[in-house]
Amino acid sequence: MEKFLHINDMSVSERNTRLILMMQCCQSAIFFLPVLILYYQDEIGLTFKDFMIIEAIFCATVIAMEVPSGWLSDLWSRKHTLAAGLFFTASGFSWLFLADSFADATFGEILTGIGVSLISGTNSAMLYDSLLQDGRQEYYRRLEGLRHGCSLYSLAFASLTGGFLYQINHSLPVMLTALAQTMGMFCALIMVEPIREYKEAERHPIADMFDTMKYALHGHKEIAGVIFFAMVIFTSTKIMLWVQQPYYQLLELPEAWYGLFTAAGFFLGGLGGHLGHMLDGHVRNRTMFLFMLILVVCACLIAGTIKNIAVTPMLLIGSVMWGFGWPRVQSAINMRVSSERRATILSTASLMINLAFIPIGPVMGLITDIWGIQQALLVLGLFILAGGGLSLTLFVMNARRKEA
Repeated sequence: MEKFLHINDMSVSERNTRLILMMQCCQSAIFFLPVLILYYQDEIGLTFKDFMIIEAIFCATVIAMEVPSGWLSDLWSRKHTLAAGLFFTASGFSWLFLADSFADATFGEILTGIGVSLISGTNSAMLYDSLLQDGRQEYYRRLEGLRHGCSLYSLAFASLTGGFLYQINHSLPVMLTALAQTMGMFCALIMVEPIREYKEAERHPIADMFDTMKYALHGHKEIAGVIFFAMVIFTSTKIMLWVQQPYYQLLELPEAWYGLFTAAGFFLGGLGGHLGHMLDGHVRNRTMFLFMLILVVCACLIAGTIKNIAVTPMLLIGSVMWGFGWPRVQSAINMRVSSERRATILSTASLMINLAFIPIGPVMGLITDIWGIQQALLVLGLFILAGGGLSLTLFVMNARRKEA
């Protein structure tokens, strides 16, 4: 395999960078993402509420494993932690292939959640350590951006393919996803472990979250406003990703279209992430946050009111807002926080999105099962309007005089 990839004569950083990018493409090749809910319904017999409960358990697993996975990465080795993570994700998707009950599906998602937590952070650390060994750490930000881009576009390609494959055989997208994870595991195993310093395990992010909230609510309320705004908006855009499939079912669209629309959303999200920086310095953060709030609320309310295929692009706004809006939130935090707190506050903002999904996701699933997907979208839109409006007001009223 090493000879086939032409990596034997490369430096550690060149070899590992190529393998990390290949591994990222494999990990993100989730072919059954656009038909995941259909698979749960058709093959396992679960409802949308069941699916959202399982997704909440997945989020809880990732949060619970945050520190143990980082500790393992620091104590053991980067490449073996990555390989173990991909083994767990491959096992989780393989288990879903065999699942026929709620308990089976939950166990498969827990395995996948463990794998995701092992990979998350370790991939970035592996890239930085590899570059540092060869004195090329100045390339880290560019290559880390390339890694994120590979992830997004691989996901888009897999989504585009998965919808068509599901029409041929419901199990094909799941099997290919497990195979892709296995290929990623082999990429991790042939990496070269870089020389690095071993460090003590960090505190659990839940403890950091409480410290951050104490800091934000005592004299730094504009930071609290940004964090809560991010929690409301990006928890909602995550839910918007999953409500797409029930809405497509309502319109009785062919399964192949699910992949087309999902892929389009990820491509647009990638463009938003790449081009969003062009507005920096021209549009204030408070103006951009207000625009994001209005756009997401309108998308939910319009889709919740009108049943028409012409409305489907509105549901893709969630993916666009994630690609476009998250860097803007990071920028708003960066300009208001000193370097010693910056990483912790950014991690807290990300953590709270997963935490908020745990109660909100199942509630949206319950509303969908009882009253329908359009009613759930209306409730989601009102939640975003209320929560996002309050947090944005907190941010604007407490923002410092410099540009908000």
